[in-house]
Amino acid sequence: MISDGLAEILSKEKPFRRDQIFRAWFDLNISGYETITTLPAPLRESLKAEAWITVKEIIVKQSKAGNTFKALLKLADDQTIETVLMARDSLKKSKDGKRYTICVSTQVGCPMNCAFCATGESGFCRNLDWREIVDQYRFWQKFLHDYLGAAKEKIDNIVLMGQGEPLANYENVKGALNLLLQYTDVGPSKITLSTAGIGEMMDKMIEDEDFPPVRFALSLHSAIESTRKIIMPSHRPGFLEFLPEWASRYHKHISSRAHFIGLEYTLLAGVNDDDNHLKALIKLASKMGRVRINLIPYNAAAGEFRGSSPEIIKKWHEALMAAGFTSTIRFSQGQDIEAACGQLKSRLKK
Repeated sequence: MISDGLAEILSKEKPFRRDQIFRAWFDLNISGYETITTLPAPLRESLKAEAWITVKEIIVKQSKAGNTFKALLKLADDQTIETVLMARDSLKKSKDGKRYTICVSTQVGCPMNCAFCATGESGFCRNLDWREIVDQYRFWQKFLHDYLGAAKEKIDNIVLMGQGEPLANYENVKGALNLLLQYTDVGPSKITLSTAGIGEMMDKMIEDEDFPPVRFALSLHSAIESTRKIIMPSHRPGFLEFLPEWASRYHKHISSRAHFIGLEYTLLAGVNDDDNHLKALIKLASKMGRVRINLIPYNAAAGEFRGSSPEIIKKWHEALMAAGFTSTIRFSQGQDIEAACGQLKSRLKK
């Protein structure tokens, strides 16, 4: 975690000095506090003992397709997290360079314990500090530069869909997002916060003037309460009834059409993929205003589940489109290195 020493040093500095430090974190020509020449010598000396970056690489794996990398990172207290870098087009470099998405973790482990997700199997350990969240971006930024030699290529999309529940780590997530938005060129419509759904924190998010207007995605996975409770133990009674009213307030809070509500739906054979579940999803989504429904083929992770057949997935997609919704079928990258949705678990595996 961010050391008390660094926090104390920053608290004593004027805003422009903190700005110089934060800006330097993202400058690949600067490798440590001692090389921030805009800082006075006494301040550089006081920063000498502080870690330049809070995450340390243990191992990075590359998918066979070459378009996905997964990193196992060690934190200062020897806890570990996983984070993913994904190329969004072919490996052939374009004139303007390639663009990448990173999948960022917000906790060590996860308290939500969703039945089909590997992260919850190891339980919850602690929240990540705001800097440990930011430093996953910095790790991949340096990786692109040093390992791939990607001078023109950059990270321009961030998804908080890694390990952990972002809204259960509200203040650190808010701090990290605001810092990334201020000191990188990633805009709010290029950052997506994905949550299993914590009603009171969803309320807080749209009432908090300091929470940045990033995109929002809800891991829904069933619009039938009895099913959702089985596969998502964190589900609270009345949550599905709460959603339409909350969605109305969300759309008023963020009026941009680019800020639709994403509904994430992993299709599990014989669990949540029959006609009744499809009808329930259409009924709920029709009450939520601007939504985009993302159908996710199941990636082998936790529990004794099977993914729905391609035919079922196609049927759902066509039915949702016919009902007037924007719907996509997610193509997951990196299954061979367990870097796809629901597979992150912070463990070494050869």
